[in-house]
Amino acid sequence: MPKLEEIIERYQKYSDEELLDTYLKIDEYTDEGKEALKLVLKSKGGIDNVKERITKQLEIDSEVERTREEIIELLSQGRNPKQIKENIAISKISETHLEDIIEEVSAEFELEKSDKQIKPKTIIGSIIGGFIGGTIGGIIWGVQMVHSNHIFLILGIGLVMLSYAFVKLFTQQSKKNKIVLVMTIVSVIYALILGQLIFDVFGYVGK
Repeated sequence: MPKLEEIIERYQKYSDEELLDTYLKIDEYTDEGKEALKLVLKSKGGIDNVKERITKQLEIDSEVERTREEIIELLSQGRNPKQIKENIAISKISETHLEDIIEEVSAEFELEKSDKQIKPKTIIGSIIGGFIGGTIGGIIWGVQMVHSNHIFLILGIGLVMLSYAFVKLFTQQSKKNKIVLVMTIVSVIYALILGQLIFDVFGYVGK
């Protein structure tokens, strides 16, 4: 059985949320556990202070989330970081924290904007990636039908993942981009047709 000192050392590493959770379940613990928790809570200002810190942190987290949403809305309106800062009211977070959030969200916004953009590389990369992914997937699809004479759903999912992986590799853009999404679908259809053609040519060969 752990000694009192060991339990205290473990509780000292707990976050305020973990300490509160432990406090609420105190009746389930041994006498040593109860005593250790009591001492640790005392060193941290008592359970009321722990609850107060949790409440304050939740308020900060809520304001951060609200602020992020407002920044995204202002960015979509074409506002720059200076204008954004002037148009956002804060009470729980500092000016420095606000500037950090604006910088972080702005970077994420620009990345997503670039990801959705349709560029020559998007079209060319999608065609090349879709063709390669579809060809590989089609061969795999055809071979499995030739040897099993069955269609396996898991391989169908694999075709989608394979086609998307190659399209994404050659475009460096995600499924949020309409061209990437469309070419992934086209690639999968191509793979299914190619697989069926392979099966039609070779037929079922058994084990």
